[in-house]
Amino acid sequence: MSGNQLAELLAKEASDALEPLFGLLESIREDVLAIRPPRAPLTEAHFSGLQRRLADVLQGRHDVWGMGFIAAPFVVEGKERYLAWWQRRGDDRVARLRLNFDPTSVDVYDYLQMDFYQLAQRGQARVAYGPYVDYSGSDMYTITATVPVVADEVFLGIAGADLVVGEVERNLLAVLRQTARDAVVVNTERRVLAANTPRWFVGSRLPQMPEQSANPRPDEFREVAEMPLGTGWVVAIGLFALDGVETISCFRAVIEGSGWLGVCRRRSGRARGRAECPGAVWTWRCCRS
Repeated sequence: MSGNQLAELLAKEASDALEPLFGLLESIREDVLAIRPPRAPLTEAHFSGLQRRLADVLQGRHDVWGMGFIAAPFVVEGKERYLAWWQRRGDDRVARLRLNFDPTSVDVYDYLQMDFYQLAQRGQARVAYGPYVDYSGSDMYTITATVPVVADEVFLGIAGADLVVGEVERNLLAVLRQTARDAVVVNTERRVLAANTPRWFVGSRLPQMPEQSANPRPDEFREVAEMPLGTGWVVAIGLFALDGVETISCFRAVIEGSGWLGVCRRRSGRARGRAECPGAVWTWRCCRS
């Protein structure tokens, strides 16, 4: 492939792998709009049907910690903050998530100030915030995906889900492993979501957003394409090959400053140690002077 075709192909396939998750959120949005009375505010009672549906959905999947609807102020009658959210527990039970909305409390959960809410409120059609540890909410390592819920040009809140980071990585990695080049998926905060090489680790932050370079240095990228998923995530293809034809990476292994370097070659000499990676053999050699 030439130009940017490989990155664009992988970006499309990676988006296709995650599209069903946003399709689910959009169906939750339609459920909320369907239960909204035409000339009256929403009440707690209106969400009973949504609760049953989400409980059934969560029982059958392990790529989502929890999901539901988060309301804008007073969209639900008498509620400045309102969360209709259910999540999986450790014993596979599904339970309603109850959070502290008391503004005078030190551990208040103020979702109105959170990016996954504010970006949707500002009109972003699809939001994916994270990975992060949701200490004050689900208490999980997660990516929060949301879509805005709007009726008659009025912002009602968001439909959202807390995604299991490991499952997102697994879906993305299945796509990245189709190329013999080192490849990485990065979010809008430059955080790594998946990579087919140990050069990058999930959750780590790149020095800058990947940019395509005609003559890339080892730390630059030959191809970059935004995923059409609508979250701003990008797929970037690095300089090195994973097929063993050329060295893919040279980095300090085990302990910084140990003098051990990892290289990937088709054939190696006397290796002091080795580990398998897709399509290649890693060898560890001491390079002390």
